[in-house]
Amino acid sequence: MNTVPIQSYSSKHYGRKGPSFGKRRRGRPGFSGSLLKLIGVISMLLDHIGVAVIEMGILKSSDPQMMQQILATDAGQTWWYVDRVLRYAGRLAFPIFAFFLAEGFCQTRHRRDYGLRLLIFALLSEIPFDLAMFGTWLHPDYQNILITLLIAYATLWGVQRFSRKLWAQLLWIAAGCSAAYLLRSDYGGIGVMMVVLLYWFRGTGLQIPVGAVAAALESVETWCFSALAFVPLACYNGERGRWPGKYFFYVFYSAHLLVLWGIRVIFL
Repeated sequence: MNTVPIQSYSSKHYGRKGPSFGKRRRGRPGFSGSLLKLIGVISMLLDHIGVAVIEMGILKSSDPQMMQQILATDAGQTWWYVDRVLRYAGRLAFPIFAFFLAEGFCQTRHRRDYGLRLLIFALLSEIPFDLAMFGTWLHPDYQNILITLLIAYATLWGVQRFSRKLWAQLLWIAAGCSAAYLLRSDYGGIGVMMVVLLYWFRGTGLQIPVGAVAAALESVETWCFSALAFVPLACYNGERGRWPGKYFFYVFYSAHLLVLWGIRVIFL
């Protein structure tokens, strides 16, 4: 593993925001952070429509026998293809959120507040996630994506804290990936590792290609579709963007899951 980008994030030399070469030139053409996050939100929404409404509702995936009967019809086959399109479109979401978690960790002046915000919304989102994805108030076998991002955030803190001790960083990363795996959070250990890679290579010119390779490996089963997220990310201009605000993305996560669950319960 290349230790150069690891050592370059020493707080002793660069402070809490990370190295100066990781900052992008403001004012240049491209996509703002808010626009890219909106792309991620739309991708996530399409993905969850596929799971919560089509798979769990129309196709009755929770009942394998009934699902097979539905898929045997022309309408069932049509819905299955629609579901595939939505799920593939949804592969763009996680790499975008992973990218901005790494960015946010380097840029924020209030890391504890950032982490606390992740923790609060991760806990608040678990019931909506379980209702939408599994049709139950509590499903301990799988956790929502904010849990993964929270673990990844804690992992970045450890990597930065031990920036001059490679062995300690590797132990911290192993612990983070293991925690995501054992908790069965969405995207698991590979999701945590993607965030770490995006942090390590931030500002080196390799962040986008390394992130794309990691996303491709994560999404092999869907023809490496997640790697396409790094096409718009390569156009990031370093601007935060003014709309719709940082809390929108957290609130939207819980809210849209509840809405999709409600649609399924009421109409399907």
